[in-house]
Amino acid sequence: MKRIMPYPVLTGEVTMTIREARLDDVQLPYSVISEQDRTVVPRPLERDDWEVIRLGVQVRAQRYELDAGPWLSLSFLATASERRTNAHSAVKLMMGQPGEWTGEVEIHRDDHVGRVQVSGQLVATVDGVPGRVIATVNRPWTVDLRPGTTAHRESIDTQWANFAEDSRFSWCKTDPWTVTTTDETATLVLNSGFDGLRAVLESPTAADRATREALAAQIAVDLWSTLFNEAVYHVEGHDWPEGWRGQVLRRMLPDIFPDYSPDDALHEIVNGGTGAIQARVLHAAAKQARMPRSLGGFIRSLRKVGPEDE
Repeated sequence: MKRIMPYPVLTGEVTMTIREARLDDVQLPYSVISEQDRTVVPRPLERDDWEVIRLGVQVRAQRYELDAGPWLSLSFLATASERRTNAHSAVKLMMGQPGEWTGEVEIHRDDHVGRVQVSGQLVATVDGVPGRVIATVNRPWTVDLRPGTTAHRESIDTQWANFAEDSRFSWCKTDPWTVTTTDETATLVLNSGFDGLRAVLESPTAADRATREALAAQIAVDLWSTLFNEAVYHVEGHDWPEGWRGQVLRRMLPDIFPDYSPDDALHEIVNGGTGAIQARVLHAAAKQARMPRSLGGFIRSLRKVGPEDE
């Protein structure tokens, strides 16, 4: 849950964006930065003689909340830390327009060897006390320095298979779809032998759009629910899992525990969490699948069908 502080803090999100990455002052291609996964993977060059990686970062907070609060001497400290080496560094960013800070975070080769978390804290003078933390970055970034790691790895795939003819799916051969997972990927497998499934999902006609979207949304709800439970099962301690599992948790936990920070939400789910957790998971999965909009369109299409059409 959110930590109760004895002074006012921000309630809105503080977001961090990494705009560029340089390896010993050599500009790296933007493809090493994945906004979706919140990762930077500078290893494609496979250089072993580098000294420092410099990340151009931008941080934003909601200006209206900053203007309305009792805070003075606002400043933002960007941090780089790694559990494996117990390294931690911080740098003060420069404020441009109100609510926006920019600067560079340096990652030195002598200090880091694996996955480095880049985050930060907004500090201010509150009630006459300087240096109080009033907000932290909502979604930290990870800089992955491990050899062989690649950026933008596809984490969720979709494929068709005839469950009745494929021995891998003999246990669920009458199901319309299922989900398979490995450490590298998660795959939604659709049963091409299920009568009518492919025809509905691949129908090109506008008349079938509402039905197609409603069915696709239901499939997506099942997919996200399954992936979430699988990801939680692989959480070790209170550390975020890597790969697609961490991505799924970071996307769904804010909807499951909207009043918690990401780390506190992870702790809550690992420790047993709030009662009726599966109802919250279904709610979050429905939001990821955009179920309300798709189902609403389907219901509206049914209302257009008159008695003579039934």
